[in-house]
Amino acid sequence: MKSLVLAFCVLLAVAGRAADNLDALVGLLGKSSDTQFQLDILRGLREATQGRSGLPMPPQWEAIESRLLASDQVEIRTLARGLGLTFGSQKALAALRSTVGDRTVDAAQRQDALRALLGIRDATLPEQLRGLLQEPSMRGAAVRALATFDDPATAPALLAAYASLTGSEKRDALGTLASRPNYARPLLAAVAAGTISSKDLTAEVVRQLRNLKDEDINASLTKVYGTIREVNADKQAEIERYKRIFRAGGSTPGDAIRGRAAFAKVCQQCHSLFDIGGKVGPDLTGSNRGDLDYILQNIIDPNAVIPNEYLASTFELKDGRVVTGILKQQDDKSMTVATATETVSLARSDVSEIQQSQLSMMPEGLLAPLVDQEFRDLIYYLSRTGQAPMLGTPDTINLFFSGRDLTLWQGDDTHWRVENGEIVGRLPASSNAETFLRSEMILADFRLSMKVRMSRDQPEAALFFRAEPTPDGEVARGYRMELGGNHWGRLREHGGRPELVADPASVSAKAGEWNQLEIMAQAGTVRASLNGKPCFDLKDEAGSRRGIVAFRLAKGTTTELRLKDLHLELLGDPPAGPPSK
Repeated sequence: MKSLVLAFCVLLAVAGRAADNLDALVGLLGKSSDTQFQLDILRGLREATQGRSGLPMPPQWEAIESRLLASDQVEIRTLARGLGLTFGSQKALAALRSTVGDRTVDAAQRQDALRALLGIRDATLPEQLRGLLQEPSMRGAAVRALATFDDPATAPALLAAYASLTGSEKRDALGTLASRPNYARPLLAAVAAGTISSKDLTAEVVRQLRNLKDEDINASLTKVYGTIREVNADKQAEIERYKRIFRAGGSTPGDAIRGRAAFAKVCQQCHSLFDIGGKVGPDLTGSNRGDLDYILQNIIDPNAVIPNEYLASTFELKDGRVVTGILKQQDDKSMTVATATETVSLARSDVSEIQQSQLSMMPEGLLAPLVDQEFRDLIYYLSRTGQAPMLGTPDTINLFFSGRDLTLWQGDDTHWRVENGEIVGRLPASSNAETFLRSEMILADFRLSMKVRMSRDQPEAALFFRAEPTPDGEVARGYRMELGGNHWGRLREHGGRPELVADPASVSAKAGEWNQLEIMAQAGTVRASLNGKPCFDLKDEAGSRRGIVAFRLAKGTTTELRLKDLHLELLGDPPAGPPSK
């Protein structure tokens, strides 16, 4: 609590705009070597200077900056670089550019560096961002960031990469391409040529394209998408049509697991359900989701009743970019806007015009991309009283691990947390029980790579895959790969066959260092490698074919397990139904 109070006091002091206050606070940084105190001051300075570029550099900053950038605390280094940019530090600028392009640095740190450079609109970024389109860990952030710049090479680069993007990355790419007239024209030409399917143009993208207010773009949009109206001539007829589609599914019209995947595809970026999802629109958990008429009326006619806090606004920027979203916060220097894909900070000086619409942020036509069974699955899921497992699909695999928190993971938060983009598990020797961290995502055929580090005394841990979750927070049958101790790479069937692969002789883990681990499961084959050397390559027709990923720390010794750079790739069609064999 004291840390929060101190950071808030710093915020108030700098918000007073007195240069003396800023100089005094920087001076305090120079006098203290206490890392928590430094973090509190830096956090407060970051909040107070948000959106205020070009502030004069405090006299003592240059000397203090070198010491902060040499800190062994990642957050101190990150905050110092960001503030250095605000003060015009060339040292910070060079360090951040280097961090963004360095593949040996954790993705979370690289993304923090990218956000800092975006804050000053670094002119060298567009070329670097286009290069990042080839890196899965940075691609999503790069796609979104490209919308900030009016660069003629952006649209061709995004269109060339489009086919290789995941579902969520494609959504982000379309959002970027719809943000400026210069990007929208090549997008619509690609749709006309069949390079991009017109079905990919979601209701949000269509609305954003219309908000560009360009006659040629509207004409092209009509050609490739069809006649677009802001108001449906007969919404009740549309509601009745969807009711017939839903009822055609019989007594159990849908599958909740597939329905959650459909929710992630069309709803989750804006709405939360069971504490998972975006904050742009209302939380749906407490709504009347069991009433089919209520659900359909709100989806098909979202503009019937709109609370003021959910009215959309259009922000036209001086460089030609158009942003559509909800104004969340503002002061005399900046505005924070929640869009359908991200939250952006806009400098007031960059905004030429703001127009508040009388329409909801939720556009019409959300159900159009769904085939009939997807629609039934979605409505069935929405009507459930409890959460369903998340199905791994091209639209959801980016949710496997956010790099920021353990959303979509279950575990005891006294033992599991996220630190600087890493999953960290700690279990003291005094603990009398093992501890599990379980993903909620069901996977069948996949490839999962990550870096693993364990404390030097090599305690025992395990990685589970294609496993079944149990009500008590553990796992039932599934594959279990041993980590740590003297058994790196041993494979067993948890709750079943005791040993499928003995300790592989070729495997050697680096104690106390990062080890590159890769797991592949496809049909009846499972294989793994550690630091490039095979652990096992097993044909096993009797094993589980789908399930979750989980980690376990064994009791009896002090254990620390760290995981970073998790990358998940699907190798086939996603499974349907519950996580069973």
